[in-house]
Amino acid sequence: MKKIVVAVVAMLAIGTSSFAQGFGWGVKAGLNVSGMNNTGLDSKTGLTAGVFVDYRFNDWIGMSADLLFSREGAMLKSGGDKYIAKTNYLNLPILAKFYVLDQLAFNIGIQPGVLLSGKDKVKESGEETAFTTTNNYKSFDFAFPVGVSYEFFNKLILDARYNIGVANISAGEGGKVHNNVFALTLGYRF
Repeated sequence: MKKIVVAVVAMLAIGTSSFAQGFGWGVKAGLNVSGMNNTGLDSKTGLTAGVFVDYRFNDWIGMSADLLFSREGAMLKSGGDKYIAKTNYLNLPILAKFYVLDQLAFNIGIQPGVLLSGKDKVKESGEETAFTTTNNYKSFDFAFPVGVSYEFFNKLILDARYNIGVANISAGEGGKVHNNVFALTLGYRF
């Protein structure tokens, strides 16, 4: 993971000095709707934000790498009772971009992620109990992001993607649990 972070930082450094060669970088933020399959829990909304670097090789192909904070998890409501699982990840999606129009691209790639923190909250009979834990979750996540992005004025980027989780994130002895996240972000390229 350290090597990947160093590679992204190097791309950012190169990108700022080589913008004329097709490099760009910027910031992005948005909302995601996440769930944990095989848990019986419903999806929940969260925030995602971070930085990106991108490079366009030609009219048809490019690539991008993001470094994103992402609040994920799931929840269950039953009557007045509620269970919420919140997880915070640092994700590094690396995407190939296939441009079908000058501003419209289909994106596919890989996304390693590191668990930063976890918090489970239970509300029963009006009484709420919250406990911070990472013991329920493995520290590494991996997903295949697929999506579409559209660029406005060569500055704004609207990105919609679905991250298909393939790593088992459960540290328990039950079945395998995967994160599945739909994210909608708006980015600004400097």
